[in-house]
Amino acid sequence: MKKISPAWSMLALVLGVSVAAGCASGQDDGKTGGSDTSKSGSAALSIVNGHVTNQGSGRADLGLAGSAALDLAKTVTISALGATGQLTALVETTLDGAGAFSAKVPIDAKLLVVQALDVSGKIVGSSILEAAGRVAGQISVAAPISTESSIEAQTLLDIAGTLTSALSANGSIDASLTATLRSLIDADLAGAVSAAISAGADAKAIVHALAKATLVATHTQALAIANGGAKLDLNAFAELEAKASQALNAVLDGKASLNVATNATAQFSADLDAALKAAASGSLSAELTALAHAAANLTFRTALEGSLAGIPGAEALGFASLKAAANVEAHQTAKAVAEILKGGNALQAALDATAQLTSSISAATNVGDIASARADFEAAIRGAISGDLGAVLGNLGGNVQATLEGLLKTSTQLNGQLDGKLAAALGAVSKLNLDGLAAGNLDATLQAVVKAFADFAQGLDLKIPELTALGLGLDQAKVITELLTVVQGALKNVLPLLPVHSILGK
Repeated sequence: MKKISPAWSMLALVLGVSVAAGCASGQDDGKTGGSDTSKSGSAALSIVNGHVTNQGSGRADLGLAGSAALDLAKTVTISALGATGQLTALVETTLDGAGAFSAKVPIDAKLLVVQALDVSGKIVGSSILEAAGRVAGQISVAAPISTESSIEAQTLLDIAGTLTSALSANGSIDASLTATLRSLIDADLAGAVSAAISAGADAKAIVHALAKATLVATHTQALAIANGGAKLDLNAFAELEAKASQALNAVLDGKASLNVATNATAQFSADLDAALKAAASGSLSAELTALAHAAANLTFRTALEGSLAGIPGAEALGFASLKAAANVEAHQTAKAVAEILKGGNALQAALDATAQLTSSISAATNVGDIASARADFEAAIRGAISGDLGAVLGNLGGNVQATLEGLLKTSTQLNGQLDGKLAAALGAVSKLNLDGLAAGNLDATLQAVVKAFADFAQGLDLKIPELTALGLGLDQAKVITELLTVVQGALKNVLPLLPVHSILGK
């Protein structure tokens, strides 16, 4: 199951970068293991390796791979995805007995879709490849074709083909959008989707709902980061992104064990966040990143629920999508807390609490489990601030405990206000219809969510002078307010309207 941060996937859309999918006519007779029929006459060709798996519970006859995929798949077509959703075939190749393939494509081809076909040419399953190699002969590894990858690919195609007007200010789609899919559509959610479709739910309607929710999340996070003033070097980021993506695909393509695959996806998430930070040259703080994550995941859940409401048989997707969002959010929160504290011993309990949060949510089997994990997390942070940190700061003199209690009470009040603002803003998000909606109109609706989180953070920042009056340095005071901002702003995507408990106790 993937738990991948989607932050980096939003940023190219802020800058309005469009996909350039290269294609040319002619034939190339080079063979790369199987019968490879290239549709490019260019001598500068890179290599794409990959394989079809039987992973997932999807039905191959519906294009969702699954247990029958290996038996049915005979050939693979690799196509470039155009800005308006059209696919241009670049190469066709056969599969070997183990479901593996190797094919040549033009160098630096962007945003490719890999489709496995049966003997009649019907799609069995598919996956997304963000980009081919940049130099002749360079090998890129495609994500293994599974139920999960097939739903991701179908969702991307739906976005490109039906939601072009809402993609960005210039109506373009960027390859980085795929990271949103890879974070928010995990194996469990993909399984729930395939189960609903197999039971008779409208496949196109469900995929379209996922497409809408993904695009809403993309825009929300882009807005939050842009409004926060982050400046990005997109070229530097894209290079680091490609390396991280290839490292993950290579591990998954190697049929790694569950533990190895889990570690690889966690490393992928960490690599992407590091790339994001490097591309921002320090202008993207852990606090801003965490709030942008929270806002994006919250609007994904809200938009998805709104779109699924009118689809018979889609009710069972509720908890699967909730847990997928919670898993993403828990890992993002853990990384943000670690970055803010930078290993500070005074708040080791806070670091321990984030580790427990990710573990508990991963093991959750119902909404109550997730609610309990969140409550335990907040309680642990409460203890770390009022207890461990209070004891350390007591050496500074002054009424430390009273100041901390005042800060925590203010935080609770601001959190209640945040929930109220989000409740109002999410009502409009749940009713969004992206079909034919322009990007600017979409952003106008999402701004209310983004501003609610920003106001919450700003309210806590106003308490910094009280902390510095105790003798704390400005950076030390910011650690405390940023920690509270991240902790109380997190997991709104899961249970945004739960009654707010005082961080000092019930």
